[in-house]
Amino acid sequence: MTQTHATERKVSALDLAAFAAPAAPLLALGLPTILFLPQYFIRDLGIEAGAAIFVIARILDVFIDPAIGGMQDRTESKWGRRRFWLAVSCPVLMFFVWWAFMGLNSASGLIAATIVVLLLFSSFASMMIAHLGWAGELIPTYHGRTRTLGIVQLVSLIGQVGVLALAAYVQTRPGATEADVVAAMGWFILIGLPITTAIAIFVVPERQTPPQAHLGVVESLRAVWRNTFARRVLLVDLLFGFAQGIAGTLFVFYFQFVLGFQTTSNALLFVYFVSGLLGVPLWIWVGRRWGKHRALQAAFVYTAITTAMIVLMPAGNFALVAVGMAIAGLAQGGGILLTRALMADVVDADELQTGARRSGLYFGLMLTTSKIAIVSGPLALVVLQLIGFDAGLGGANSSTMLFALGAVFIGGPALFSLAAAWLLRDYPLDEKAQEELQAAIEARHAANSENTLGPVTK
Repeated sequence: MTQTHATERKVSALDLAAFAAPAAPLLALGLPTILFLPQYFIRDLGIEAGAAIFVIARILDVFIDPAIGGMQDRTESKWGRRRFWLAVSCPVLMFFVWWAFMGLNSASGLIAATIVVLLLFSSFASMMIAHLGWAGELIPTYHGRTRTLGIVQLVSLIGQVGVLALAAYVQTRPGATEADVVAAMGWFILIGLPITTAIAIFVVPERQTPPQAHLGVVESLRAVWRNTFARRVLLVDLLFGFAQGIAGTLFVFYFQFVLGFQTTSNALLFVYFVSGLLGVPLWIWVGRRWGKHRALQAAFVYTAITTAMIVLMPAGNFALVAVGMAIAGLAQGGGILLTRALMADVVDADELQTGARRSGLYFGLMLTTSKIAIVSGPLALVVLQLIGFDAGLGGANSSTMLFALGAVFIGGPALFSLAAAWLLRDYPLDEKAQEELQAAIEARHAANSENTLGPVTK
C-alpha cells in the first residue's frame, strides 16, 4: 500500500464532514453579495454608486486574491498553514459581515461603504483560499480530492439553499423590508462562521508540510505560466464562470418577462439550487468511474443541452417548468467541484517543478478567474440595453427585444459550456499521471527528510 493510500484511509467520514462545515456559511455569503447587497446599498442606504462599489472590489480582487494565496503558502506555524489562516480570518470576516449587513446606515457615505466592501471581500477570500487549499491537501490522491471537494460542494449548497430559504421566509412576514432580509442573512452567516470554523480546526488534523522552497513574485508567476495544466484549467474555469455569470444575471428577467413567472421566479431558482445539491453525489460517482476531466466534460455538455431546452419551457406552467429546472440543476454542483478537483492535481505538477506546495496561490488564481467571469453578466445586460432592452418595461418590451434576451440568456451559457468542454479534450493529467506525480513528490520528500509526511498538527 502506498503512503498516499494510507493517508486517505485515515480521514474518516466524520473528519470530512467537520472539515467541510465552514463551506456552508462561506458560500452562503456569496449569494447576498451578488443578489441582495448591491440593491440594498442603493435602495435602503441611498448610496447611488452601490453597484459600482462591488464591481471595483472584484476588479481589485484580481490582484489581492493571488497575493493572499501566496502569503498563506509561505506561512509556518505550530497550528499548521491552512488551519492557522482559517482561525485568523474568521473573526475578521465576521466583523465586516456585521458592518456590511447591519452596521451601515444612510449617513455612512460612499467612502465608508467602499472600505467595508473591500475588506469584506478580502477577508472572505482569505478564508476561502485557506479552506480550498486545505481541501486539496487533506486527501492528496486523485479520487480522494474529488471526494473531499464533493463533500465541500454539498455543504456549500446546503448553506446557499438555507440562506435563500431564510430570505424567502423573511420576505413573507408582514411589514418586512429589504433591510430585514439583509440582516437575517447576516445573522445566518455570523452564527454559522464561528461554529463551523471551530469544528474544522479543532476536529481535523492538518498534515505538516515539509520545508518548502520560497519563490519570488516574478519567479512564481513564471512557474504558473509554464504550468500548461494550470493555464488550461483556469481558462476552463473562466469560460464556466462566463456561463454562470450570464445565466445568474439574466435569470429573473427571462423567467419573469418571457415565461411570465412574476412572483415565482425565485421559487424556480430555489428548485435549481436544491437539484444542484442532490446532483453532487452523481458527479462524484461519474468522476470516479470516468475520470475527473471526462466527468467535467459531461457536466458541461449536459449544461449546454439543458440550457438550450429552456426554449421549450411553456410560459406560465409552473409545475412543468419546475421539473425542467430540477433536471437542468443537476449539473450545477458538478461543474464547480470537478474544476476545483482538477486544480488540486495541478498543484502537484507545480510542486514537482518548483519544490514548493502552493495551493493557496493556485486557488487564489481560481477565485480571481471566477470573479472576473461574474462581470460577464452585467456586461451582457449592458449590451442588451444598448440595443434597446428596457428592464423597466418588463414583458412589455418588443418581441424583438425579448427574443434578444432569450438568445443571450440561453445561447451565451450554452456556447461557453461547450467551449469549456472542448478545451478539456485529451487532458493529460489523469489518475495515472497524478499518481506518478505524487510518487515523485514523495520520493523528493523522502530524500530531504527522514519523516516523509511529517507529524500531523493537532
